[in-house]
Amino acid sequence: MTDDAPETYRFRDLPLTPSMVASLAREVMGDQLIKRSDLVNRVQELHMSRGGAESPADLTASTKKALQVLQKMGKVENPGYGRWRWIDAPLVSDDAAIEDAIEDEPDEVELAGGIIIEGTGSGCVYVYHFPTYQELAETRNEDRWPIKIGMTSLGDAKVRIASQQGTAMPEAPVVSYVYRTDTPRKLERLIHSVLYYRGLQLDEAPGSEWFSANPSEVQAIVRFAMDDHGKTSGASIVAADADADADADADADAEPSWLSPSGSSA
Repeated sequence: MTDDAPETYRFRDLPLTPSMVASLAREVMGDQLIKRSDLVNRVQELHMSRGGAESPADLTASTKKALQVLQKMGKVENPGYGRWRWIDAPLVSDDAAIEDAIEDEPDEVELAGGIIIEGTGSGCVYVYHFPTYQELAETRNEDRWPIKIGMTSLGDAKVRIASQQGTAMPEAPVVSYVYRTDTPRKLERLIHSVLYYRGLQLDEAPGSEWFSANPSEVQAIVRFAMDDHGKTSGASIVAADADADADADADADAEPSWLSPSGSSA
């Protein structure tokens, strides 16, 4: 059982993640049948009473993910709609095994209520963010927040995002803008470069795809770059590049030479 003294609580001062929810769920559930909504509230209350930090977002997604992993491991059962019960005797090594299993489980991806989907093509460029970031920006009367701009040649942004998410975030990402195109890598590079030169790239974020912007700003960049036929404007961008598009799912971290201050125009 997890220590209940605040000074020894191992999740002290931390917001809840799916692995933490899974660990605390064992204590909260016992052998009782419990509704998932009640589990969310009771886990949060237990966590806070022991010195844990308040979670900045709704814990429903984290709890759902924790229960899915626990069910696959044979730790819990779901005998009725929305109701769960712990069925496996806890072991000392459970926490490490559960944490490893949750790290291998992709997050669910939600589509924003006002999602914008434009363009046509086999791939797409997409924008996603974590709702907490947007909510925090809005409370500060700010119109920009951390967003990630990525691309996939699969045609489905949800597939790509779900495959790359870790478990450190306490909520699932939300897709807010998608532009379909046959040359997603080129369009992604264009957007990245414009935001880079506006000084909006987040240097402290992992990778090079995070910016302080918003979906409407990205949409405006895309619309400016597109002509009436839906193709990217500019010979340097439209020019065939079979090797680049064949490897379209690789991360595009390098600054494109055609927009580099020292680069020459095509």
